[in-house]
Amino acid sequence: MVMKEKSVSIIVSEWENGAGKLGSGLGPKTLIQSYENEGHTLNCETLHSDFVSGKIATQNSTQTNIASHRSNLKNGQALLEHQTAFAKKVAHQLSKKHRCLLLTADHSNGIGGVSGLCLTTDAKNVGVIWIDAHYDLHSPYTTPSGNSHGMAVNALIDDNNPEHSEQAVTPEEANLWESIKEIKGLGNAIPAANLVFLGVRDFEEPEEALVEKHNICSIQPNEINTQGIDACIEKALAHLAHCTHLYVSFDVDSIDPSISTATGTPVDGGLTLDQSKAVIQQLMADDRTRCLEITEFNPTLPQPNEMLAAVKEILSVSGLV
Repeated sequence: MVMKEKSVSIIVSEWENGAGKLGSGLGPKTLIQSYENEGHTLNCETLHSDFVSGKIATQNSTQTNIASHRSNLKNGQALLEHQTAFAKKVAHQLSKKHRCLLLTADHSNGIGGVSGLCLTTDAKNVGVIWIDAHYDLHSPYTTPSGNSHGMAVNALIDDNNPEHSEQAVTPEEANLWESIKEIKGLGNAIPAANLVFLGVRDFEEPEEALVEKHNICSIQPNEINTQGIDACIEKALAHLAHCTHLYVSFDVDSIDPSISTATGTPVDGGLTLDQSKAVIQQLMADDRTRCLEITEFNPTLPQPNEMLAAVKEILSVSGLV
């Protein structure tokens, strides 16, 4: 049995407009309601999102739909505003020496979550363990979709990958992107050496090039299956031995779709439930881990009950609920 820690803050972010499919905004609420139905009340601080894509198009030139230009940073101004507020909430709770459980809608919330941790300590001290089927390393210059949940990690580092640019980015988009990257503080970028990817198996060439350029630690499914999950967790923690603070982000699409498809971009070959639990339990046992983010559960997609059960089982070993 894993004992619950006393100093835990649960923060919910319902921002879902960084993804291509809506519905993940209901994920945190569905999870919380399930606990309440079992008589277990979670004291949560919720950052609501009343933004609807397209509604503020006339309020900001970066949101205007121009027929000749595809948006490379969809809903960017609203993203900046929401993630700035989210980062401040996270930083406030961390300043009280709490550990944070972040229940978020889509993975662009990782921008605000990690930024919040970086507001409390120099980013050079922060290690990020990104458990995901995808690298999320695109920038507006390389994105195939314009969806910011695929750009979350790039927003944290100091490399827009311009040498692999595939898109014509407007000056407005470029300036907005730099503002998003500065939520964590001007010049306060996460070093590439402070990143670990776990479970990534679906990516585009510009992202792969960025991983190779910076020699970023990426523990892919073949290594997990041959070396074992415990050895891979040990490798991740050893790689981040120089970091004093850790942020663990768990995208539920890291789990194999045989467990559930209730996430926007499921990919075959993912983690088993036992592997997922081992990862969370061991990473949360490290006192340096200050934040655990659970993201991209979309209960409007197939097999939501199965995904809900899986997330709750994973959280049961976290010590946070």
